[in-house]
Amino acid sequence: MLQLLHSLRWLGMLFQAAEILSKEGISAEVINLRSIRPLDRAAINASVRKTNRLVTVEEGFPQHGVGAEICMSVVEDSFEYLDAPVERIAGADVPMPYAANLERLAVPQVEDIVRAAKRACYRSSSMAANA
Repeated sequence: MLQLLHSLRWLGMLFQAAEILSKEGISAEVINLRSIRPLDRAAINASVRKTNRLVTVEEGFPQHGVGAEICMSVVEDSFEYLDAPVERIAGADVPMPYAANLERLAVPQVEDIVRAAKRACYRSSSMAANA
């Protein structure tokens, strides 16, 4: 399992999600990209080749975001290593709300990360029900 981020704000959330996943037998590798320009494509692709999975996490809009660029990098360089579809987690495609309760709904949360990671590992209950 692989999770990526580009903001230190997300580091705590990703480690929380990794801890929850480890209790369910899923090992998560967290990569802190620190910068997106230049994008560390070598580290991203090395991790995908090791884990065979990719989950990207970002607060920005899903369209034209850094998660899309990361996915394209993996498709170009490591597609044959993927054992599951790429999971992209991004903020809601809405203007950022001012109210705290609405902001929580507009940005990714730990539960969203855990749910996406389980889907990437074929461990979500909805996939099992469809099988």
